Amino acid sequence: MSWPVVKLTVRALLLQKRTLALALLAYAPTLMAFVFAVGARADANHHRFYSHLVQDLMVPVVTALVSLVVGVSAIGDEREDGTILYLAATPLSRLSIVVSKITAAWIVAFALLGPSLVLSCLLALGGDVTLGLIVWPLLGVALAALAYAAGSAWLSLRVRRPIVVGILYIILWEGSIATYAASADRLSIAAYGRALVAEKLPQAAAPVVSPARATLILIVATAFLAWLGGRALRRTELP
Repeated sequence: MSWPVVKLTVRALLLQKRTLALALLAYAPTLMAFVFAVGARADANHHRFYSHLVQDLMVPVVTALVSLVVGVSAIGDEREDGTILYLAATPLSRLSIVVSKITAAWIVAFALLGPSLVLSCLLALGGDVTLGLIVWPLLGVALAALAYAAGSAWLSLRVRRPIVVGILYIILWEGSIATYAASADRLSIAAYGRALVAEKLPQAAAPVVSPARATLILIVATAFLAWLGGRALRRTELP
């Protein structure tokens, strides 16, 4: 991995106009938590609301979409304007370039998602916040965002419209098939992210695996997708 490439990519991603739209999307759960905190009755189940907010919205929708767009942009924008040729001409390996791009995309995505999740927790739970109720959801979002970013980077090198393909995966597979098919959720990034969240908030859905296995699977999936991305970059005809 090349840290200069990571820094340049992070700066380029943060300066894009679409980052503002992604920030608005990232903070949608915070807005919902604020509305709940203002209007909730005294006997409302704050933990259940927060659990559903994270497991049904934050991980499978907000994290997925933000990471998808940022991951595709990290490589796709440079392919479009031709600047990726300069990277390809350096001594860096193709895998190193892809890993650097994934890392940059993850940093930007988590910079948007992490504060939103913490604020959502504080607003939704009020005085009932514990460290575990913040750390486990943060870990689930962080690892899910990393896997989504790696998959998005690979898609940007393999298909013509990676964002469309990524959205179809999120909506049709993770949002529909994997939700109702008992075995299909094993191929769902969101399912493993929710498994980490469920370590402290098990109310929304039964986890598919233990937190330890979910962590391992997400890390292995990220590494495999990064390898596929490096392989695709070697075989892709650059502009």
